[in-house]
Amino acid sequence: MEQGYGDQFMYARFLPALKMLGAKKVVVLAQQSMCKVLGQMECIDMLTDLILVGPAVECDYWIGSMSLPYYIDCSHPYVKNLFPVTSKKIVASEGYLEALPSNIPKKIGVQWESSKNMLRHVRNMKASDMEKLVGYNAYSLNPEDDANFYPLPGEDWKKDWSITASHLKALKGLVTVDTGIAHLAGALGVKTIVLLPKEDFICWRWKNGRWYDSVVALRPDEYDKVPELIRRMG
Repeated sequence: MEQGYGDQFMYARFLPALKMLGAKKVVVLAQQSMCKVLGQMECIDMLTDLILVGPAVECDYWIGSMSLPYYIDCSHPYVKNLFPVTSKKIVASEGYLEALPSNIPKKIGVQWESSKNMLRHVRNMKASDMEKLVGYNAYSLNPEDDANFYPLPGEDWKKDWSITASHLKALKGLVTVDTGIAHLAGALGVKTIVLLPKEDFICWRWKNGRWYDSVVALRPDEYDKVPELIRRMG
């Protein structure tokens, strides 16, 4: 795993191109929590746990996923496709979300903290600030504390991205800071609002064009748009 989870989801769109360029076998090393969701990509011939296997797999060539665009024609239409684990293969976990109180008008997910990384103090926001933007009637996809939001049933989704994906498919939309779940939601076509930090720390991923058709990235001076965007989530 070259970078964070979001990076892996973001660059997975380039993997099918390897087969189109003549690769006979595509081997992907990933962290265990990502194996099930990545394993549904038809272009991957072998998927192994990075921690357990490491570099022991014998291949003719190695490349980090974030380096793929250097060797692939990014103007080709397939590069614009979403992460090719399609809606057909990720089943919405409606059963898991039946615990949602009936008085909640929409099934909205929220995450205000990224996982532990060196920029979390920049990207994160206070739970109280998220509450001001979306209210309390939302599901928490936060990795540690649910604050005053409704928790998702169980803990497995924190260890397996395929379960997280199923939960996302069952939601009307997601409001989150810049973190891995934003990329997974965008890749799955889930309507997503990414709350960016102040301008000096906005990641290049959100500056240079749109990687995901279903994602809207907002700067702090645009946060007042959140209620209307949530209203449009259906």
